[in-house]
Order: sequence, then C-alpha cells, then structure tokens
Amino acid sequence: MNADPVVVLLPGAFFALLFGIAATHKLLAWRVFQQQVTDYRVLPRALGTPAAAAIPAFEALVAAGWLDGATRAAAALASAALLCAYAWGMAWNLRRGRDTIDCGCGGADGTQVIRWALVVRNVLLALAALAALPLAAPGGLARQPGWVDWLSIDAGALVLMGTYIALNQVLANLPPQRVLD
Repeated sequence: MNADPVVVLLPGAFFALLFGIAATHKLLAWRVFQQQVTDYRVLPRALGTPAAAAIPAFEALVAAGWLDGATRAAAALASAALLCAYAWGMAWNLRRGRDTIDCGCGGADGTQVIRWALVVRNVLLALAALAALPLAAPGGLARQPGWVDWLSIDAGALVLMGTYIALNQVLANLPPQRVLD
C-alpha cells in the first residue's frame, strides 16, 4: 500500500521517541529500574538483574527499528509485544492486590504506582503499534518525503509525545486506586 510519507512515518517517529526515552530513563537510573523489575515478582529473583539489563536494550532496538523501513514492521510487532508484556505484568500484580508497585514507566524521578488505567494505556499503545503495521511495509511511500513532510513528522511526533506525557501525568496524579474503587 502506498501512502503519504507523513502517514507512514509519523507512527514510527512517535514510537521511536517513546521507546528511546523509555530506554534512556531506565539506563540513567538502572539501579532503580532493577528494583522495579524485581518488585513485579513475575520472574524468579535471579532473573531480575538480567531482565533489567535486557529490557532497556530491547527498547532501544525497538526504537531504532521504527526508523528504518526494512525493520519497521518487526519494530511494530516488537512494540506491541513489549507493551502487552508490560500490561500483563501490571494486571497480574493488580489482580493479586499488589497495587503499590512503581510501574517503572516514569524514570527514577517519576514514581507512579501501577493501576488499571496504565494497563489500558499500554494495550491502547500496543493496538496503535499494530495499526501502523500495514503502513510499515518497505516501499509503502507514495512519494519521497520533502522537507515539509519531515517538519510535519517531527512536529507530529512531538505533539503525540507531549500528549502522551500529559496524559501520563494525569494518571500519575490520580488518587490511589483503592480510593477510586
């Protein structure tokens, strides 16, 4: 399918930014992230450290994958899988009443406990990544992007990222889950 370059490349720019920032946050505060992974208790304790090392590396690979037409489809699938894994980890803990775990999605400074809204957020992001899959095929551009296209892609990705950050902050500012139940 040949589509306008902005339509094809904008999802990739957003997801590359999302996963690139996520990987950077985790690497900059790796000890904190290591504890967050361990706190989820979805892996044997001995695998917490290797998982904490692998996750940001995988996120960085996913981010890079979105930027190349040859790997964009794989990045879309990997994004959806990763986001679903995160959603599952949160849901698994929430179902067990473990709702005081830091989600690990805000970096060292962004403490945010897991809640059902974050599960929904991750599932919606996974669906968005999958929705971009038909556009991710190599050679799917109707024409070569020009400077206006690149400007639109960059601005669009920044707007989407700003919206994501704002909504994430709204979720972080919600009262504890138990108050809402």
